[in-house]
Amino acid sequence: MRQGWLLGSGVVLLLTGMALPAAAGMQMEEVKALRLAKPVLDVATTVDGSKLFVLLKGGEVQMLTPGGELLDRFSGPAEAERLAVSSDGDRLYLSVGQEVRIIELATLVDLPVLNSPVKGAVEAPVTLTVFSDFQCPYCARLVPFLDEILAKNPDKVRVVFKQFPLRMHTMAQPAALASLAAREQGKFWPMHDLLFANHNQLSEDRIRALAKEAGLDLARFDRDRNAQKLRDEVLRDQGLGQQAGVQGTPAIFLNGRFLRERTAAGIQALIDREAARVRGAAK
Repeated sequence: MRQGWLLGSGVVLLLTGMALPAAAGMQMEEVKALRLAKPVLDVATTVDGSKLFVLLKGGEVQMLTPGGELLDRFSGPAEAERLAVSSDGDRLYLSVGQEVRIIELATLVDLPVLNSPVKGAVEAPVTLTVFSDFQCPYCARLVPFLDEILAKNPDKVRVVFKQFPLRMHTMAQPAALASLAAREQGKFWPMHDLLFANHNQLSEDRIRALAKEAGLDLARFDRDRNAQKLRDEVLRDQGLGQQAGVQGTPAIFLNGRFLRERTAAGIQALIDREAARVRGAAK
């Protein structure tokens, strides 16, 4: 974390470029001045310098680009005096008297449901969008965990499944197409469960055997899973995931916010808080 210091009245924010030559001494050159509407109390940047946070008198925090373009603003505690930012820019630390207030920041991404499989209450205030790979062992372990969350939150949570087969898994793409072909017969979730239960044994013969076990019409199943529209749907989900920053599986988003929390208690607390926020905003 690099912390900036203010000169003068604190109303003008100076962005300076500094170079440290081989010889002793430091050269400073003012490259830009940003005049803000309120007195500036403190400034901090992320380690990579990609975001600049400015605390203004009254608790307003502005997030700027290195060049001074406003990215976002929000209200913190009115009595805030100083701020610091985590190295990844996901948390702000505001000092208020003898307290340090911790504020979590998150980028919200638009993840439309479209025709993706959904499990849970249709009008649930909390949507867990899961990007998954049927050959991924970690994704397989997630299945009972998500089922437990749904069971505990029947009116709060719904799960949206997005296809994200990884290149390293040779049967992930065929399994994704098989799951969508099962959806065409109204049996996505039974096929989903069977594929994950056999994630480490998937083959062409195994997938067809699972389709039979799920009660699918095999002739239609074979026809549908070779259809271009289903291939396009997998590519669409992958593109959506890439735009959202997904790099591996499973990747979970809670109402468009990437979910870093992995404990049951922590996720439940986030669900309760988000459900209360959404329902409160709807009143």
